[in-house]
This record gives sequence, C-alpha cells and structure tokens, in this order.
Amino acid sequence: MVNTDYVPLWRISPFQHVRYTLARNQIHMDLLFEDMSKVDTFLSVEGAAAQVDFYSNGAYAVVQLGDTSERKLIEIYGLLLHEAVHVWQKVKKLMGEKEPSSEFEAYSIQAIAQDLFEMYEESEVKHGMEG
Repeated sequence: MVNTDYVPLWRISPFQHVRYTLARNQIHMDLLFEDMSKVDTFLSVEGAAAQVDFYSNGAYAVVQLGDTSERKLIEIYGLLLHEAVHVWQKVKKLMGEKEPSSEFEAYSIQAIAQDLFEMYEESEVKHGMEG
C-alpha cells in the first residue's frame, strides 16, 4: 500500500543528464507539475504496470509504478529495473554515447535502479516494521 506521507523527490543520473523520480499515483503526478493544466495522466499506457515519461527534452523522467498489492517483491524490482534501463537509455542518448563500456553501462543502470528501489521502499507503508 502506498504511504500517504511519500512525496516524490528528484534524483539525478550519473553525470547529471537526467533528473528522475518515482510516482505511485495521480496525486504524485500532480505534485510534479507546476502548471496543473499540463499534468499528465498517471500510467497513461493502457494495461501498463509501470512506465516512464520524459519531459523537457529528456531532462526529467517520471517513473510510474501502479498498484503492487498483488505482486511479489521480485516482480516489483523487475519492473523498476526495466524502467531504470529506459532512464539509462535516455542518459546515454543525451550524453552522445553510442557504445559505452559494459562496466560504465552496468554501474549507471545499477545506480538508477538502486535509487528507484529506495524510492519504492520509501513510498510503501511499512506496517509497523522498521527499515
């Protein structure tokens, strides 16, 4: 269940090309847009469990994760990792990297994914459990 105290905060990709965050519902999307007339619909891709939308020529990425109550934790992390790869693909494009080294790519995806995992954990109700 989504923690009502969770507020999406921006993180920045390695080498600072893309700012990204995790939204769990329409309220989070609303918080991310200054102009309420330009707010996008949460999970606008029909049937998607997760998606990422890019703004300002790719400078901002909003990873969106829907209801996870029926999903196993391993599936949730898989969805977030999938979206982290899309964020990395945008970073790579903005950097002009055609063929980054495998280690550079792996560490970059790892950093983005770990941020998304942390945001997911922050966004969940802990049911009285610490950490």
